[in-house]
Amino acid sequence: MAKFHDAVLAFFTMLLLVTACAKTVEGESKKWDANVTKVNALGAKYPGMKPALDARLAASKATWDSANGISDEESKIKAMAAANSAIMAGFVTKLDGVEASLAKLRESRVSAASMAGDESSRLAAKLAAEDAQKTIDRVEKTLKDGAKDEASATAIVDKVVADIETAQKAVDKVLEGDKKKAEDKAAADKAADDKAAKAEANKAAAVADWTCEYCGTANKHDATACSSCGAPKGGKK
Repeated sequence: MAKFHDAVLAFFTMLLLVTACAKTVEGESKKWDANVTKVNALGAKYPGMKPALDARLAASKATWDSANGISDEESKIKAMAAANSAIMAGFVTKLDGVEASLAKLRESRVSAASMAGDESSRLAAKLAAEDAQKTIDRVEKTLKDGAKDEASATAIVDKVVADIETAQKAVDKVLEGDKKKAEDKAAADKAADDKAAKAEANKAAAVADWTCEYCGTANKHDATACSSCGAPKGGKK
């Protein structure tokens, strides 16, 4: 009975997943509206890129309009999905992610610029922070200048993304190096503290009274034999 219940549960779970992942005309329509809104927003954010974005939107809309004229639902959904993929393909999706990448780089640059460490770490952080700022300025200017067509936009956005990634890696390397130095120092300090504590414990043990294991009498630390029974210090029963 338990196996039957598990099989039924697995079947309905699979059915639910398939249903959730299945594409529909309504779902593709909502996705299209969201994609169009996103492309228009990118054009407003990066006016220099608007000609290339408008060209992409126009080409994709033609595909979308053609899809809406298809009577067979399955074929229609496939054509609509193709239009949705086309509108966001290539430079559009990459451009959509540029702002988040720049925000991360700005945050990392601030961390590097304010980093406290040894002199070599501070110098490396200062240079990485300066290079990151130059990259940010260059990217913003490049995007402001924009592109007139999709081919130019693809080349420009690819270069922008590569520049941001290079600057981010440089800053991350400095921050990770400083973090490792801090961790190594903490480990060395802990080892030194442990060594000092052990030495202190040994020192205390050397002057501590000891108890005879034969008769249980307490004896002074410098006594070599029990004052009561004469057993040697450290002797075992």
